[in-house]
Amino acid sequence: MSTGFRAMLLTLMVTALTACGGGSGTSGATPSTPSTPSTPSTPSTPAGPVTAALTASRVSGVAPLAVQFDATGTSTTLGLDTFRQLNYAFNFGDDRGLTWAVSGLPKNTETGGPIAAHVFDVAGTYTVQVTATDPGTGSQSSATVTVNVSSPDSAYAGSQTVCVSGASRYTGCPTGAAKATALPTGTGWNGKRVLLARGERFGDIDIQDGNAGVQVGSYGTGALPVVNSVGIGSTRPQTANFATDITVMDLAVANDVTQSLGKQVLLYRLDLTSASDNHGIYTGGMSYWAQSDPYRVVPTSAFYYAQQIFVVENTVTGSFNDGGYNLYGDGSQYAMLGNVMGVSKYHTARFTKLRKAIVAHNELKGINPAGIYHSLKLHSGGLTAYTNQYVDDAWYSDQVVVSHNRFGNAADTNQWTVAISPENDSSAEGVQNVLVESNTFVRNANTVLDLVLGGRSLTYRNNTANGGAILEDQGHTAALPAAWMGPYYSN
Repeated sequence: MSTGFRAMLLTLMVTALTACGGGSGTSGATPSTPSTPSTPSTPSTPAGPVTAALTASRVSGVAPLAVQFDATGTSTTLGLDTFRQLNYAFNFGDDRGLTWAVSGLPKNTETGGPIAAHVFDVAGTYTVQVTATDPGTGSQSSATVTVNVSSPDSAYAGSQTVCVSGASRYTGCPTGAAKATALPTGTGWNGKRVLLARGERFGDIDIQDGNAGVQVGSYGTGALPVVNSVGIGSTRPQTANFATDITVMDLAVANDVTQSLGKQVLLYRLDLTSASDNHGIYTGGMSYWAQSDPYRVVPTSAFYYAQQIFVVENTVTGSFNDGGYNLYGDGSQYAMLGNVMGVSKYHTARFTKLRKAIVAHNELKGINPAGIYHSLKLHSGGLTAYTNQYVDDAWYSDQVVVSHNRFGNAADTNQWTVAISPENDSSAEGVQNVLVESNTFVRNANTVLDLVLGGRSLTYRNNTANGGAILEDQGHTAALPAAWMGPYYSN
């Protein structure tokens, strides 16, 4: 990431921190357009009191393929709130006996709310099923979609794969691949699988706009390749061909990872644990480039919000001296799965707004010396309904599932562990349809509340703290209109 963009990002974060008072308890040649989800499936069981529906963010691509699944279109004649009052069980048809390290649950299934996500590591055809159940009557219905996953060896055959080694060490490089001693530049990433030699160190990965269908990984044996930083998307776009369908995986990153524009981005198994004051993953947040940049050449109408962003099984620790967070961002169709984070100057993970998102199977420790930040903070930009095309940053958070996580740490000093609410008492920021369930909260000596909620149609259930009931309350609602305050559900 360029020095100028890092400075701009830090300025935006400092502005946000000032606004929230610290969060305390007092491609191709054609322009990219937002992707269209799959056509809703036909229920595989006859329509009854409950009729399941299922869409996928995409139904084909190259392994590892990250896909979000959305069952919020499920309907019922029972007069129920289908987001919170039905139980959903997803089966991804990809049972290889794998489990999440944090929750211990199978990766092939997801239970609870109507949003789920999965990474298909192996080529094949998968039938993904969701079963929606009314727990009161036992009425249930299932729906399916098919996902076709192709092999990266086929998709990136021959010179479409590039092995990079500054020392010209190519043992383990796929047969027929091109060989290079330096990372690609410009549109040299486009349509390529770029594999870095293990045991070597590289500079910045800079996948700018105009690149699509890119995979970056490693080859050979030994320690993960080390890169200085990862940047996806141009910081000052000169084209509406925003970086799309980008996977960066199996690398050690010495500093930060940023995704500023585009969609279909998978950040997978990255190691951000080296001694650094700059560790963090930053996604979305492109309002400056879309609106205020005096040198902007791409019209505002061409911008759209970050979409289909997957942050999966990364390990991120920063320091108390760095410029921000372990994770900071926003987006629609967002999945944060299986990450381990904690040790930061501010909140461990902060989402400024989310729509159709799942945050699951993560460990967010929240260790910082100030004691006024959170393991997870979710708020929004305002009270405006979301649209795919960029308008402003005033949209509210909606349809978010937070489940099977472990929040907090005995070494924390934080008073509020998780805050899902406006960022302060002077900001009218809408948060609705959030399901917080089956999480474990680890208290510290200063814990006052495990969970703070502020919004409407917010549900918490089956959570535990140190083996007992969680401490929950409402907060930061003073600026919200009455229509945005409650109801809250504990069922």
